[in-house]
Amino acid sequence: MQKTEWPFNLEVGRTFFVQSEEELRGGGRGLTLVVGPQHPGSGHMRLFVVVDGDVIVDVAPDPGFVHRGIEKLAENRPYWTLIPLVEKASIMDSMNITYPLVLALEKALGLEPPPRAKYLRVLMAELSRVRTHLYDLALLGVFLGHTTAFMWGFALMDMYAEVFAKIAGARTTIAYPVPGGVRRDVKPDHVEAVRRLLEVTRRKLKDFKTLFLDNPVTKARLEGVGIVDAKKTAELGVVGPFARASGIDYDVRKVHPYDAYGDVDFEVVVEKDGDAWARTLVRWREMYESMSIVEQVLKALPEGDVIDQALLFKNPEYRREGVGGVLGVYTYIYPEPGEYLAVAEATRGATLVHLWATGLQRVHRMRFVTPSWRNLRAMVEAMKGGRLADMPAVYMSFGYFPPEADR
Repeated sequence: MQKTEWPFNLEVGRTFFVQSEEELRGGGRGLTLVVGPQHPGSGHMRLFVVVDGDVIVDVAPDPGFVHRGIEKLAENRPYWTLIPLVEKASIMDSMNITYPLVLALEKALGLEPPPRAKYLRVLMAELSRVRTHLYDLALLGVFLGHTTAFMWGFALMDMYAEVFAKIAGARTTIAYPVPGGVRRDVKPDHVEAVRRLLEVTRRKLKDFKTLFLDNPVTKARLEGVGIVDAKKTAELGVVGPFARASGIDYDVRKVHPYDAYGDVDFEVVVEKDGDAWARTLVRWREMYESMSIVEQVLKALPEGDVIDQALLFKNPEYRREGVGGVLGVYTYIYPEPGEYLAVAEATRGATLVHLWATGLQRVHRMRFVTPSWRNLRAMVEAMKGGRLADMPAVYMSFGYFPPEADR
């Protein structure tokens, strides 16, 4: 086996362990630790960490333990089956992570979702955003040793899962958007369930804030920890709330509005400090902005079909068969040859899908760029110079989700 620069025994059947101290620059000495590959709460991840005492000198990430080969598998499947494949990358944020794929497929197929479908997509995307922020904040809590925050976050998330099951038929990976519309329409009782969900969420978040954010230990563990300034953030290509926490005012929903985002009013939440506390505050405030968007959507939700007329025309039996009957139309329409690109603002940041179609029902190539992959370098940089005990706080302040990064 080729020698590695890391001082570990790599023989088959042996476990990694520290064999020797490593020479550091300037004549100092450090100890190389292996953090992982265990499941720290958000997915399997390994970090090689060099410490001098308890100060982190260097970090080398070793991602890929939950690599699913999504981009390669996409080359061998019909395009209409890619949505369930792609959404597994983010799990909790399945709506937003599949959004750019559906937008790109619509360009390739020449489809335009009706207004009602656009509004329903935004509704589900923002509910998914709140749920994913709750997930990340709950894990941040348990990473800090705050197990009550973990349980409260997951309890709130479960209410969102119940509403998703009512609307989409699934609790987590909902496969809700489809090229040309959405998989299911909402009923009056669904709308009422969403309203009740928002009411309960606002009430529970007040207590959650008192319990977690206002806890002096939480603030002490996050404030001034893992700082990445705006210049470094831009250089490293950080996206989403983690870029906005460093003062970068950028949100795809504002800069390049898609579907109904141009019709709703919301604030792009920005903080200036660039530390773990700022990254937490941005996500906290974004939940309230998302709930405001959902309320606007419910008030302005237009009537009409939820599937493009072009698909309805091809299946006159739609009224009898429901949306499931329309989905069969995909089996005999083909993407136009060419390259198609779409970007959407997922919960953890901008997500890009680039399709290369050749006129077949299988795409020739799909490029799938996720926010956790974009944010990995910044997370590692934020750890350097900090204390080893602060590593979990920095890790989860970036909401890093290994399956999303590894794809």
